[in-house]
Amino acid sequence: MGDATGAANGVTSRSKVLPPFPDDIKTAPLVTLYLAKLLSHDVEEHARLFKASKNLGFFYLDMRGCPEGETLLKGKDALFETAEEFHTLPLDEKLKCDYASRGTYAGYKGVGREVIDRLGTRDRNAIYNMPKDDILGINPDPYPVPPLIEAQHDELEKYVKANNAVLQTLFSSLNKSLQLPDGTLNNLHRPTEPSMCHVRFICAPPHPPEDRGVTSLGEHTDFGSLTILFNRVGGLQVQLPGEAKEWVYVRPVEGCAIVNMGDAMVVFTKGLLRSNLHRVITPPGEQADITRYSLVYFCRPENAVVMTPLHGGLLDQVAGEAKDDEPGESSAEWMKRRHLGRKLEYFKGPETWDNARGTEGTRMAV
Repeated sequence: MGDATGAANGVTSRSKVLPPFPDDIKTAPLVTLYLAKLLSHDVEEHARLFKASKNLGFFYLDMRGCPEGETLLKGKDALFETAEEFHTLPLDEKLKCDYASRGTYAGYKGVGREVIDRLGTRDRNAIYNMPKDDILGINPDPYPVPPLIEAQHDELEKYVKANNAVLQTLFSSLNKSLQLPDGTLNNLHRPTEPSMCHVRFICAPPHPPEDRGVTSLGEHTDFGSLTILFNRVGGLQVQLPGEAKEWVYVRPVEGCAIVNMGDAMVVFTKGLLRSNLHRVITPPGEQADITRYSLVYFCRPENAVVMTPLHGGLLDQVAGEAKDDEPGESSAEWMKRRHLGRKLEYFKGPETWDNARGTEGTRMAV
């Protein structure tokens, strides 16, 4: 999800110019929203955010032109370098950060250590998850991190706070559009409260030529509320609603993040907002030959929040209930169930996968 049309035509990664995203392929019609306009209470921009959140559930958010966005862009540039440095550490050093046996999503996951469908197909990317609660000092027993990450603690803390400033703006806007009581959505996502929000470094090595087009990360919807993603090359694809399950690339755009709704927002709004299916495959064109790095911030509801529909405003006019969740299930239970169902250590077959589903339901092919 994105940062590089211009980036691919000039932005460097560890002093190397990245190959361009090709111009001759169909791309997803994401609308571009402007953080500066949302902060200035532009009525039309708030309406455009609401529409995008209902229609595709994905949009570009241009961060330029305001201090809040510029802070996030600056932090993103620094952490991309850290992500590359982490993923080039010796494997034995990274494996010291593998905490899957503790029943957590935190820490390192190597290539092939999660499944991407109910058949048990293995993923093709490595990730490193850093909990927001550890970074902000909320967790009294944080997970150990390597010296490289410890040295970047201040940068990570600034980055988490910058993301949350943007997220609170988005929640406030959606809250108003939904005509909910003041602060309803914001109060489900207070950064000072325990939650499973986290920063993620993703590394997807290039596939051999015979495997080009193979899925690195299978079709899915995100578990949480909102996702803020930066990447410098392509690979992300979304499924266009009503297009016979057509998959199209999302072009990275300089100065913009790609933001998408997660399943929690679907539950809270009785399906009024959309959590769209997406996946990651081989980057297009010449970008297929390089390692794909991504920087993600996943925002989840506070651990104690109960995953049930909200009431008030427009939601009292919407029929239906949250789907595929356990009545009374807490956010912490919801997230753990869904994370562990994909980890190789806990995958026991199709029933494990099905139990880990959220609101995507039968939209998934496998």
